[in-house]
Amino acid sequence: MTTEDIIKMAYDLGNAIAQSKEVDALREMQIKLSGDADSYGLIMRYQEAQTQMENKLQDGMNVTAAEENNIEMMEEEINNNPMIQELIKVQEKFDNLMQGVYFAMNQAISGSDSCSSGCDSCGGGCGVM
Repeated sequence: MTTEDIIKMAYDLGNAIAQSKEVDALREMQIKLSGDADSYGLIMRYQEAQTQMENKLQDGMNVTAAEENNIEMMEEEINNNPMIQELIKVQEKFDNLMQGVYFAMNQAISGSDSCSSGCDSCGGGCGVM
């Protein structure tokens, strides 16, 4: 099999994933979230605060208790925001799909024809076991 053949198969796999219910749900949820200014703003503020905290730590600076409390308060808001929680669930389903794909590819590359830990380890349903 040529490199070109492999790349074409990877492209076809990407197209198949793009048509999956997991990707559809993720795209739909991202659109829904971007229309909710409160939820979207909370995510943006949280990411910015996390980045600032990580940068301080990398620069050898101390993170203040107020900064830690601010992060904790935003995490609590995120945990109590139904739309963000829905996004997290949808993202987890997509991540599980991708982990299953990577796992199946690794199994094929290594020449293994069985799953050592069962179908639950990758999302199941491949028929390898």
